[in-house]
Amino acid sequence: MSDTATQRCSGISSNPDISGPGVRVALYLQSLLSVVLVRFSPQDAPGAYWSMTSTAFSLIISSIVTSAQGQISLLDAIVVVYVLLLPILASALGLSEIAAPSNHKNPLRSVHSPLLIVANWTRSALTYSFALYVWISAPTFGSGSRECNEATRLIFFGASLPALGSGRYLNLTIWGVFTLLFVYRALKGARTIAIACRALLSSSASQALLKPKGPPRNEVHREIVTRFNFKSRERTTTNRLFRPRQIFHELLQGVMSQIMGWTPSGTGRWYRAYGRTILIALLAAWAIIMTELELALNELVTPNNQWGFGQILPLVLTISPLFSLYEYFLSRRASGPINKSRILRFNVKGGKGLQRPHCEVDSFGEELIEQLGEENIQRRRAPTAFVVVTIAEREQYTTYEHEHEKNPRWNEGFDVKLTDTSTIVIRVFDRKCIDAEWPSLIGFTTILPFSLLPPPVEGEPTPDLTPRQEPKDLETAIDSSSIEVDVPLIREGRTVPEMTIKISLSTDTSLPPTLPYVPPTLVGPQAVHTQTRVGLFKWGNKTVYGRKKETHTTVYQLQ
Repeated sequence: MSDTATQRCSGISSNPDISGPGVRVALYLQSLLSVVLVRFSPQDAPGAYWSMTSTAFSLIISSIVTSAQGQISLLDAIVVVYVLLLPILASALGLSEIAAPSNHKNPLRSVHSPLLIVANWTRSALTYSFALYVWISAPTFGSGSRECNEATRLIFFGASLPALGSGRYLNLTIWGVFTLLFVYRALKGARTIAIACRALLSSSASQALLKPKGPPRNEVHREIVTRFNFKSRERTTTNRLFRPRQIFHELLQGVMSQIMGWTPSGTGRWYRAYGRTILIALLAAWAIIMTELELALNELVTPNNQWGFGQILPLVLTISPLFSLYEYFLSRRASGPINKSRILRFNVKGGKGLQRPHCEVDSFGEELIEQLGEENIQRRRAPTAFVVVTIAEREQYTTYEHEHEKNPRWNEGFDVKLTDTSTIVIRVFDRKCIDAEWPSLIGFTTILPFSLLPPPVEGEPTPDLTPRQEPKDLETAIDSSSIEVDVPLIREGRTVPEMTIKISLSTDTSLPPTLPYVPPTLVGPQAVHTQTRVGLFKWGNKTVYGRKKETHTTVYQLQ
């Protein structure tokens, strides 16, 4: 049937404004430059993500409109589906830098806006909808006749498949599975999408993204890790207490983003640095090769090599990411050696004199206040406070809440990589005000960590970062590698000396972050989990390499 259709179809039409050489080369270059920009300049990842996401939106919307008008052929639509993979891959790489997944060992989560959540979901929905629309309506799709659609070939891994035969069924299966996975993730994260949509229209609604999805688990985990070296017979043990990380409203990751999240599980410094980029490059190369073969192996009415306004303009627009990349290298050269990265342990100790920004008691009459009683009124006036620590506008850490407490004690710490010029913003919020959709910011402050904890003075020995003896007075302990300070909070443009946050900074990260004291109200153990990992390599009877790691985690209930 395909031969008969080919005889009836004199040639397949192709719209140069969609699949012309200038458009294709511009997309290839823009995707490549975005990947390079994200790899060498992670701080530009948001810009690269939005650039490629807008490109994907433009491709999809233009294709939907022109297909509804009957101005593109099935071949053009297939090319668009292939080319769409490039901005999706590039934006997935940018998204992996913006929203790196967190875990109990790395409790930091990435800073992102509700617009990012909505845009990422909308882009995925449009991509899957357009791909399914193309292949479901393939026999009658677009400007070409049914005979020309039957003559169209789908190139998949070098194999030439009939677009209305096996090629159509293959794509319906692949995109159908991807769509089902997307629908499942969308239904599972429907609450997050709804909150993000509301947050686009209301600043008070956006505060809901600050708090966890549900009530925190009142648990404390004791983790004992034992490492044994078979070759040296050396055994080491570490013991720490920690609270399990809270679950927040995060981005709904697509299939590509999930693949990007799997790649860092590899081992080795080289793999962690370049594995994700290499995977993106391989997938992008495959998409480019399939696109070029699609146009080369199908019989077109006229060769698709015309250069006009619609071809030159996209090429000129690629100058934007090129300038961003060039500006990064210039700024790096001009900044000098100040941007040295170091790891710092940051601990939120507690707060003092915290006051709610708004309180329902303020509207009560004197008679009602007397009826409620002093203890009830004080409880209502006390905030349910939590702290959001934002590092260099890229990552953030959120503490647990302390209910009805003006002087909360958190004692939560984490490790973070900072440069000498990195800034940290500490904001304190009231959960009660968030639930009532009132302004909830109790106060904030901004610190420059390495101005409080500067490097050693020239000529002085480097401080010993090995575990040291505890000083007698923890409140006033200050040495060359750690410091504790009380920082006043700012509210409505004014410093409030009565409201302070106590923090500690330390360069000693030799041991994992742990709770500085054992909570007195632990119940349990509720559960015990054991994990064992063994790596052993022998040559004959000689052990060349061998290590064993046993992790015992005991779960206690915190009341």
